[in-house]
Amino acid sequence: MYTKKKLLAALLASALAAGLLPTSACAASSSYTTANATLITLTDSSATAKGKYTGYEIDGTDVFITAAGTYVFSGDCDNGSITVKKGVTGVTIVLNGLTLTNDDSAAITLNKTAEASLIAAAGTTNTVADTEGSSDENAAVKVKSGATLAIGGTGTLTVDGNAKNGIKGAADAVITVAEVKLNINAVNDGLSCDDELNITGGTLNITAGGDAVKASPDTGENPDTTSLGNVTISGGTLTLNAAEDGVQADGDLTISGGTFHVKTNGGHTTALTDDSASCKGFKAGSALTVTGGTLTVDSADDALHANADVTITGGTLTLATGDDGVHADNDLMIGTKGASSTSTPRINITASYEGLEGTTVTVYSGDIDVAASDDGVNAANSTLGERSDKYAINIAGGDLYIDAGSDGLDSNNDISMTGGKVEVYGANAMMDAAIDYDGTFTLSGGTLFGAGMEPSAGTQAYIAVGETSPSGGGMGGGPNGQGGGQGMTPPGDANGTTDGNRPTPPNFSGNTSTDGTFTPPTKPSGGKADGKPSGNLPNRESALGIKEGSVITVQDSSGKTLCTATALGSMSSVIFSSADIKEGETYTVLVDGTSVGTAEAKLGTTDSSSSMGTFKPGQGGQPNQNGSQATVGSFKDVPQNSWFASVVQYVTSNSLMNGTSTTAFSPSATMSRGMLMTVLARYAGESTEGGTVWYEKGMNWAKNKGISDGSAPNRNITREQLAAMLYRYAGELDGAADLSAYADAGSVSAYAEKAVQWCVKNGILTGKTSSTLAPKATATRAECAAMLQRFASLTK
Repeated sequence: MYTKKKLLAALLASALAAGLLPTSACAASSSYTTANATLITLTDSSATAKGKYTGYEIDGTDVFITAAGTYVFSGDCDNGSITVKKGVTGVTIVLNGLTLTNDDSAAITLNKTAEASLIAAAGTTNTVADTEGSSDENAAVKVKSGATLAIGGTGTLTVDGNAKNGIKGAADAVITVAEVKLNINAVNDGLSCDDELNITGGTLNITAGGDAVKASPDTGENPDTTSLGNVTISGGTLTLNAAEDGVQADGDLTISGGTFHVKTNGGHTTALTDDSASCKGFKAGSALTVTGGTLTVDSADDALHANADVTITGGTLTLATGDDGVHADNDLMIGTKGASSTSTPRINITASYEGLEGTTVTVYSGDIDVAASDDGVNAANSTLGERSDKYAINIAGGDLYIDAGSDGLDSNNDISMTGGKVEVYGANAMMDAAIDYDGTFTLSGGTLFGAGMEPSAGTQAYIAVGETSPSGGGMGGGPNGQGGGQGMTPPGDANGTTDGNRPTPPNFSGNTSTDGTFTPPTKPSGGKADGKPSGNLPNRESALGIKEGSVITVQDSSGKTLCTATALGSMSSVIFSSADIKEGETYTVLVDGTSVGTAEAKLGTTDSSSSMGTFKPGQGGQPNQNGSQATVGSFKDVPQNSWFASVVQYVTSNSLMNGTSTTAFSPSATMSRGMLMTVLARYAGESTEGGTVWYEKGMNWAKNKGISDGSAPNRNITREQLAAMLYRYAGELDGAADLSAYADAGSVSAYAEKAVQWCVKNGILTGKTSSTLAPKATATRAECAAMLQRFASLTK
């Protein structure tokens, strides 16, 4: 029966797509007679029938179809129904100007294992509905377990699901929509089927209080373990307005054609809270595949999301979202391997938190534009944690343009570029840059323009001018000879010297968060409840004089221009590579026609703290005798001349924090709440080994001691949250400080006010600037290490 059901669905879809009815219907004829069909007329008080087929029963205004045939319904009935009996197949229901409402159940029902076509006759307008008080079926059109329904025709069908759903298929049911104008208005889900939902054509307008289009097996008291939960769309025009997801498939979601206009929960400017329902544009519980179609999405949550892989090899996608543009929990692949096209697929992310995110992000081909308030392309996974060998960004082709508020390309492990064209802009702020990675950046082909960390391996030469390496390890000097990396100014006076006191970390980055340790988070407008910003981070002044609108030019020694780009904001470094760059040759970088530095092209054969080209303000940093940057221990990303060197030494030697690998401390990585709970437990002498997750022992200790409620262990910790935990650990000592000097003192959350005052008074927490405290800015591993060292010296 299951195979037969699938075959019948395919045959019905094929016939409908060809503009025909099944053989039992009247082909494409617009006239129905008693010779080729049974005509049934419904009124408020009765149903009358005459014609060829006798497979029906009438009970007042309820019609039951008991045998195969073509049944043509017309009339107006405010409390009636059409039901195809269990196991009956070969049925065609033609709606020829029908208005049908049922105030107790579904207006149209296919009982278990029934098979039928539902046709809107040419030129007709039809409406079926249930009522708000309906007590049964919870859908205006109900397809019960194992049944198959094909919807088509050239007329119009409006379905009003006033009780719950519009059209609903149960376990092992299959629904196919072909050439029809289908309008659905539903209190909950619009068009839903537990097993398989196929859309091959038609014009669908769906407004839903839940999901607009959905395939989701029941997980209640009697879980549906046999339905697939798949959605396949190959054509049609779909306008979807949903309070929750636009299209949701618990299984696979496959799109090969069609035109989509999807809006969820008011669009990308809607502020979400932690308890907000999922409101993604397209969502798959397994794989999401797009090979064609035109997708326009305005969503409060992710535009495209899959709990497994996302593959986009074709189509045109225009995405605006309050969260991620395209998010894969596993691998995200764009384009076709070996393809040379820079136009297929076409992806334009006009607004997002993070543009493209996956455990591994691979770009083979396509034309991709990304605008993101945080990272443009991010290789990460909340389940795997801060660092994993699975993380990677791989670029082999395509044309990728990134405008990011934080990191442009951000891999929590490796980056590999073998082809394509990448122009990437990111924040010129501490720890945030156009190019940021924690592992190895291998550059072996393509064209790259950006700023941030230099490639660390590869066969294609590049040039770097300015302050590179967000980790602070670069030897390029800042103004007055200060060392430091992209977006990082070390502590000290105007001459770059320290005062000999406990190390003071540089300014915290401008990420905002409203989450308190004991206070449920609220989401800022257009941002995320866990502290993700709704706008670009503030840029610091560029030592190269690059600001928004600056024209940056790269020339070879003969004066030939190899690259011209218009900056989107402040940039403290310029990195450029192409096939024209030759190792050992010298190149010049000009800003608005004036040279700001020269660099000798080199291969990425050093670590991220390698030396770079000179630039106008001067040079800084202290190389060791073999020419490489001296580092703390085995950590290649902790140079001895960095502001955080001594604090990293302190926390690692005292077993408070470990490196993210044997050769990396990842000072620029964010610090999670679970990490701090674990660190404080270690500081208290507690063992944190074991547990079902790495932070379990530390989290339980923090909860038992009243230091934290243990919530949101994977969220980035903010300055005020860090202050609150330290304050509670210290015993909530008296020590109020006057915060009136800080213009943003009023933004400190009520739960953290005393804690922040105490930390400021005792020098644990300092201002972001002389006039700003930034209590809700997120903290990095290096910054947390510094605050922990100050705290430890105070509480000894």
